[in-house]
Amino acid sequence: MTSIPQTMTSEMRTIQRSSRIGLYGAVAIIVLAAVAYSCLWHPSPSYTFRRWALVLGTILAVLSVSIVLLTVRKRIPMLRQSDSFRAKLTGYAVHVRSVYLSMLGVVCVICALTVASRNSVLFMLAIVCTLVLILNFPNMYRIKVDLGLNDAEMHILFGDKYTAGNEH
Repeated sequence: MTSIPQTMTSEMRTIQRSSRIGLYGAVAIIVLAAVAYSCLWHPSPSYTFRRWALVLGTILAVLSVSIVLLTVRKRIPMLRQSDSFRAKLTGYAVHVRSVYLSMLGVVCVICALTVASRNSVLFMLAIVCTLVLILNFPNMYRIKVDLGLNDAEMHILFGDKYTAGNEH
């Protein structure tokens, strides 16, 4: 079995670290916002602020989810057609990092608007943004499909953890 080169190891660590920070961070921020929302001290925002926070949060959530879905739809086929294995992996690491960290920022802003405006509808939008992260989470088989890797490349990346699907 061949060992994984150092650059590929760092790219796999980037993929794993970014996706975990983005997903678990978004879940933690939502939980913290729910606790802050339900605490005894309640700010009393004006009706105008509540309305504009809802509008801004909705626009932010819809735009960010749309951009992520369009980015995934366009970027993944381009990565799959890359010439080398290293270019695929490097591009995928950049893609995962940008998607997960930007969506973490969006969830933070939406949760801040939720707590500040006392508008619980914004929780739903934060959860939808987190659901996009859950559905795009890069496990080993998703990476194989997204990048169009063969069994040899998968064994280089994951070693004995990867089991080929064509074994009878």
